[in-house]
Amino acid sequence: MKKIQLLSIMMLSGAFAFGANVTPQKAQVNFQVSIATEESSGSIADLVIDADKAIHGLQFDITFNPAEIKSITPQAISGFEVKYNELSDGLIRGLVFSLQGQALPGSLPFEFHNVEGFEGNSTIEFTDIILADSQGNGVDVEAQAYDISFSNLIPVKTELSDSYPNPFNPTTSINYGLQNDGFVEIMIYDATGRLVEELVNQNQTAGYHSINWNASNQASGMYFAKMVAGDVIQTQKLVLLK
Repeated sequence: MKKIQLLSIMMLSGAFAFGANVTPQKAQVNFQVSIATEESSGSIADLVIDADKAIHGLQFDITFNPAEIKSITPQAISGFEVKYNELSDGLIRGLVFSLQGQALPGSLPFEFHNVEGFEGNSTIEFTDIILADSQGNGVDVEAQAYDISFSNLIPVKTELSDSYPNPFNPTTSINYGLQNDGFVEIMIYDATGRLVEELVNQNQTAGYHSINWNASNQASGMYFAKMVAGDVIQTQKLVLLK
């Protein structure tokens, strides 16, 4: 997939010709915590642009830890083109502009989704950022690293998520989310249906959870993780390779 380039798209739109000399004006770009909507299952933050004049184009590269953050998604903004591209694991490039040459709003909403089982803070950082004004001048910009909080997130539904690694040897992490507080059972069965081990058998609070299964004393083969949580019963296949 081709990398998104601010220059070519801005020239195509006719809004302005980007690439003139950088002017002295300064701008600050950072994230601020926002309020998540009922439809959102992730953490919401607004990318805030603080500049002394209107900004008409934005391109940015953001790095993050893919072991903690699963996805970073810029939200749609009425009247603007919002594009993004995952260049590699832990690196996305985004682009925001208007084909009509309108100034960008002062804040742009983003949604962050954590890797199943991860809770706490995860740091994101701008490695490259370009701002342009209405005349096509580059705007000098400063940006800081930002910690996204994934604490106390409540899943939109109760479910057993993908275990990792799978296939595994000899340990795997079984991840699951609980929409409500309640009694939870997680059991491991072998291919014959025999109960091998009971990992969880207790009341747990709503949120994301993870439990490790160490199968060092089991033979290679196919196993099944079964979760019972209220009315939800789900099973997942696990493959142990030694």
